[in-house]
Amino acid sequence: MTVRSGKGGKYREVPLNATVRRVLGEYLEGFEGEWLFPGKNGPMTKRAAERMFKKYYRLSGVDVTPHRLRHTFCKMLIDAGESLDRVAMLAGHENLNTTARYTKPGREDLEMAVEKLAWE
Repeated sequence: MTVRSGKGGKYREVPLNATVRRVLGEYLEGFEGEWLFPGKNGPMTKRAAERMFKKYYRLSGVDVTPHRLRHTFCKMLIDAGESLDRVAMLAGHENLNTTARYTKPGREDLEMAVEKLAWE
C-alpha cells in the first residue's frame, strides 16, 4: 500500500498482510470507483474520515480514532516481536525514540506479567 501523504506529510510504502489482501480483494471485486475511500468530490478528506470515526464511536461505544488504530498497529507489531527499526519504518518514524514509546507496557501487559506467577 502506498501512503502518499501520511502523518507529517510523509510518503512510504507499507506491505499488507494476507488477511488484509484477501479482505481488500473481496471489497474490490466489481469495484468501479476511482478512489478506495471516496468522498463527495474525490478522495475522502482527513476531516471526513474523522467525522466518520466519531459517528461510529457514538453508535458503537468503542472509542476508536485513526491515531488509536495507528498506535495499536505499532504496539501489536512490537508485542509480536518485531524490531524497533522495522516498526519505525512501517510507521514512518525517523527517530527510534518515537517508536520506543510503543514498548512501554500498558495495564493489560502488566496484568499478564504478574499472572505468570499465579499458582493456579
